[in-house]
Amino acid sequence: MKGHLSRLIAAPILLVLSLAAPASYAAKSPAMDSCTAEWKTMKAAGTIRSGQTWPQFWSQCAKDYAVAHPTQSTSDQNAQAPSSSIVKKAASTRAAMVDETDTHGSGEQKKQCDGKWASYKSSSGAHGWHDYFQFMAKCM
Repeated sequence: MKGHLSRLIAAPILLVLSLAAPASYAAKSPAMDSCTAEWKTMKAAGTIRSGQTWPQFWSQCAKDYAVAHPTQSTSDQNAQAPSSSIVKKAASTRAAMVDETDTHGSGEQKKQCDGKWASYKSSSGAHGWHDYFQFMAKCM
């Protein structure tokens, strides 16, 4: 019985993964197209450096392409990608700036927001830490 249940659970998951994976690989940037063509040409001619792998080549080729084509921004590349592709947003390298010297009334303000949270929670059905922190961010 357990074997049948695990198959029933696994089958839809595998189906979803098999359909979602090709969509994420479908979008290629112009740099990827250019470097792939260059790699194939080098491979056919036998001019690939000894021990060099595709990831090593791609790393350097992508950098060279970006230098050679500075006018092509990442937004242009994303515009060419199909809407079903997954685009990851790069994490910001800048530290968040918080003015910790402004403590005037923050304790009182939190108390007021906590009081508002109780009524907001009962009227909206919000619950949990995620909803609480979002509410507090807007309130304060």
